[in-house]
Amino acid sequence: MKRTILFALIWLSVMACDEKQNATPQPEPQSTSVPYRKQTKIAASGAGASGADLKVDLREVNDSRCPKDVVCIQMGSAKIKLNVSDATNSTEVNVDFKGDAKADSQAFTLSGQNYMLTVSELQPYPVSTQTPKIEDYKVNVTIEKK
Repeated sequence: MKRTILFALIWLSVMACDEKQNATPQPEPQSTSVPYRKQTKIAASGAGASGADLKVDLREVNDSRCPKDVVCIQMGSAKIKLNVSDATNSTEVNVDFKGDAKADSQAFTLSGQNYMLTVSELQPYPVSTQTPKIEDYKVNVTIEKK
């Protein structure tokens, strides 16, 4: 009886692994680092993205994240203001960055097209003994067409 159960578990494991290998991998959106006040081109990925280059400009960072050398009750967040533009229009996009991949996104519309802007990282991370200059900030951004 034990052999039958063991054989069944091994067979189920092999079948589960085999199914994952047949899955079609989804392309990962390309993250781009955007420095403060330096307009950066980003290719929008996603549904029907055909060479849609957008320009992103980091305008403002209000960083209240917990410094890495301090114990805090709350993790904090950083409010990031970006200006996104295409060949004809521009819009302001505000993201409340908490370091949570699911929550650090903001939908916006530019020239009638819907996009999702995701922030994956904000550097430098705060330290209690130093106050970074606004020019030191860089934000990693991904933009997808919806």
